[in-house]
Amino acid sequence: MVENIIIGKPLVHPRELLAYDNNDWIYVEAPKTLFTEERNLPRIMKLAGIVSSTSEVRRNNPKLCVELNKLDYLEIKWGKKRLFIVVGG
Repeated sequence: MVENIIIGKPLVHPRELLAYDNNDWIYVEAPKTLFTEERNLPRIMKLAGIVSSTSEVRRNNPKLCVELNKLDYLEIKWGKKRLFIVVGG
């Protein structure tokens, strides 16, 4: 199950943003982290397995239909699932 999404190349290593230490990154966080260049949030949610289709996002929460082009950190909740997104350059 994917919980962390890294888009592009962040300014700092994802280990420093998402993990307590190197072991936590290697054994806990890295296996549930998805690295992508995709910038469209509904497509990212589909890649991560959070939704079954992009139209599901448009139907149920249209404010999430955005392009992630600026450096940012987002936490998104979809039902009981949480998604942590780091947007790099």
